[in-house]
Amino acid sequence: MTQLAVYTIVSRVVDNIAKLVRNSVQHAQLPLLASRLPTSVEPGMDIPGLDSALLGPVREFVSRDSKQVRGQMVRIGFSLSSDDLKSVLPNQETLLDCLACVVEALHAGSLMIDDIQDADEMRRGKTALHMQIGVPLAINAANWLYFWPADLLRQQALAPAMELEIYRLFHKTMMRAHQGQALDLGHDMTKTSQLEALEISAAAIELKTGELMAMCAELGAIVGEADSVRRYQLANFGRRFGVALQMLNDIGEVAAKSANPKPQGPLQRPSWVWTVAARDLRPDEFVQFQSMMCRPCEGFDGAVLASHPIVVKAGQQAMAEFEKCMEEIQSVVKSNSHLATLSWLRELAQKVLIAYA
Repeated sequence: MTQLAVYTIVSRVVDNIAKLVRNSVQHAQLPLLASRLPTSVEPGMDIPGLDSALLGPVREFVSRDSKQVRGQMVRIGFSLSSDDLKSVLPNQETLLDCLACVVEALHAGSLMIDDIQDADEMRRGKTALHMQIGVPLAINAANWLYFWPADLLRQQALAPAMELEIYRLFHKTMMRAHQGQALDLGHDMTKTSQLEALEISAAAIELKTGELMAMCAELGAIVGEADSVRRYQLANFGRRFGVALQMLNDIGEVAAKSANPKPQGPLQRPSWVWTVAARDLRPDEFVQFQSMMCRPCEGFDGAVLASHPIVVKAGQQAMAEFEKCMEEIQSVVKSNSHLATLSWLRELAQKVLIAYA
């Protein structure tokens, strides 16, 4: 191959990825999701008070600073949907925008609910929504963000087969995410057997975070018309990426709580730290670990928790899992045409590491 031919191919790759990156940066600043929100129930059908009770608070929440990891994963899934370089057609660009909004809307709704369930007062640098408008309205706003994406999809006038495929993936993911959240909320690891603690914590991480990220990558693969093998590979990568992200988030939670003289209940809920403890400690050591975690408000020493060998080990293994995840996708995508996408993905991973670790 001549130098000119190589230069032409590389130029096409860079131009294509640059367009995706420009889009992802624009979306990270997000007026994208906020601008897609409706201003009324239906065009020309204004209802007094709806904006102050629902659309206004939702618009303010989704306009806050965000890394937009899930929206970017949709575009990465599209870019890696085949070994060949893909140009983004106008209809695909529109659909990728829509799907980025879909996954970010779902995530925003889940954050609103998380803040209520965890009694958190801050989110994305500002007051949590339920602290601003009250718990009943915040729950309603979060639920609306679970349903609005389906209507957004309906507006795309997709081919029936693709629309059904996306709806089914959407529904399956929401089911599994709620199952994971039930495990997370419904079990106190200080009162759970060692075997059950291992199984519950590992399942909660995969279901509540891994499945949503798997959906993001798979949605991109659907738009890119990936074959069944590549689609499976991308969904599996997204799942591992999401699990690694949750592992890092769990370590961050322990770090934050250990710095608090009166940490709250999330220390006792299923997490990556509990997975490692249940997997690696002897039975007597696990009982001691449970004892340390079950009475955090009385004689609690955050420094002891933060430096506990299990917490340190969990942090190291979370970082290693993230690296393995990146190595796996690089082994799957062997074409040189995807070097720029992989570089973009690694940059995204680095931002996640900085934010969560």
